[in-house]
Amino acid sequence: MPTLPQKRISGASSRLLDQRICDFQLDLWDTPMAKPVDRLFDELKQKGLEHFHPVIYLGDEWFSPGGVPAIAIPFYLADPKLTALEKRFIGEAEGDKPSLFMRLLRHECGHSFDHAYGVSGTSEWKGLFGDKRRKYTPDHYHAEPHSRDFVHHLADFYAQSHPEEDFAETFAVWLDPRSQWRQKYRYWAGALQKLEYIEKISQHYGPKMPRKNAGGPDPLAFQAARMRRTLRSYFAEKLAAQAHEFRGTPHPG
Repeated sequence: MPTLPQKRISGASSRLLDQRICDFQLDLWDTPMAKPVDRLFDELKQKGLEHFHPVIYLGDEWFSPGGVPAIAIPFYLADPKLTALEKRFIGEAEGDKPSLFMRLLRHECGHSFDHAYGVSGTSEWKGLFGDKRRKYTPDHYHAEPHSRDFVHHLADFYAQSHPEEDFAETFAVWLDPRSQWRQKYRYWAGALQKLEYIEKISQHYGPKMPRKNAGGPDPLAFQAARMRRTLRSYFAEKLAAQAHEFRGTPHPG
């Protein structure tokens, strides 16, 4: 059973760590995160995607479950005490800065859009982004910093890590009303073609209702309100997983 390093635990922290996540009674809509989430919905509406309204809930990481138009936001962002613990044990609390939070939200929205309409199953998508069955190794991928086939959104040239991440990154740039993507990428033939593809399919799918569930799990079954494990268990498992990962960075080519 994984354990936590005792030197990082004070008396107050120990009491928090022994609480179950569900017992914190976290509510996304009762936090400052409600405003950027509403902003996301406004951006989708402005883009003509009035029927695409992904379920957004508090989970244990940034994630969009396969086959389901939903987005999970890490529960630790809903409470300053939990955010501080995440930083203490993990070293960062991904999304705690407003600008990065919005970038991650738009990125996961791209995955959710695909889950809602199944666009990655089309030949046109594959021709632009590649084979989504390719192995996903987020800590090991060959990045070309000067490539003009990919947008720049999240750090480490993340669009180059996998075809599905490329789509999500491109969707995020397209969705951002301040990105000025037509101007910024006007000389980036590959990236511009992908952005224009998303512009086209958004017009096609805008009037259509998304599929609510394409065989994926019920996202709310994994929300923080149902997490019965303690914070101590959560952090111990997360640290153990980190210890077995190679914490390298993408190799720029």
